[in-house]
Amino acid sequence: MEGVSVLEQRYIDDEITLDLRQIFAILRKYLYLILVVPLVASLVAGIAVFFVIEPVYRAETTLLVRNQTAPLITHADLLAARQLVRTYREIARSRIVAEEVITSLRLDLSAQAVRDMVDVTLRGDTEIISITVENTDPRFASRLANAVAASFQSNTLRIMEVENITVIDIAVVPQIPVRPRKMLTVVLAGFAGAMAGLGLAFVLAYLDNTVKTPEDIHERLGLPLLGSVPVFKTQDFTKETARA
Repeated sequence: MEGVSVLEQRYIDDEITLDLRQIFAILRKYLYLILVVPLVASLVAGIAVFFVIEPVYRAETTLLVRNQTAPLITHADLLAARQLVRTYREIARSRIVAEEVITSLRLDLSAQAVRDMVDVTLRGDTEIISITVENTDPRFASRLANAVAASFQSNTLRIMEVENITVIDIAVVPQIPVRPRKMLTVVLAGFAGAMAGLGLAFVLAYLDNTVKTPEDIHERLGLPLLGSVPVFKTQDFTKETARA
């Protein structure tokens, strides 16, 4: 390395080696903490997603909006249909549709509650409308999505005086919940716990200002080490006495 002498380079290498030794010493000292924290986090997350949190299911009905019912559709018809889609989206989210759904399904809910459960979206730059419902009851989610689609069709015909909506796919009873994603949640909780365990280990090591080795005296106090007194245990004296 240019501009760095051999002694300086050796000093830098010694510093890097010392830092790595300190890091490995911290990891070895707090290994139990680094292992226990992610295990506890994964266990808590697993209990939560498997036994506490109710799974949420999503049912979806898709509809096609056309500008006319003629068998031949021109490009201008498609452009006009895409412009109408945004208007139809507001009709699907309207209070009159929600109240009609409440009556047909005999729900003990307010119109606003039904509207909050229903999401009406546009499929990109197409003339397809998607009506989705998320609920902890998969059967109710599919029934509500289909009821909103049916009410939307009838009210569009009454309001717009045109029959140009076709159901592509009716909502079926979903079998797999959309959330929580159980295994992903457990894995993320374990990863977050591992990061937290590592961080806590280094924080505890930083806050630990006790002197444990002769090297700590020179590092913390800047004093030269003249000597050290070994630690004797009771069994050491017993062995020496027995030998004597």
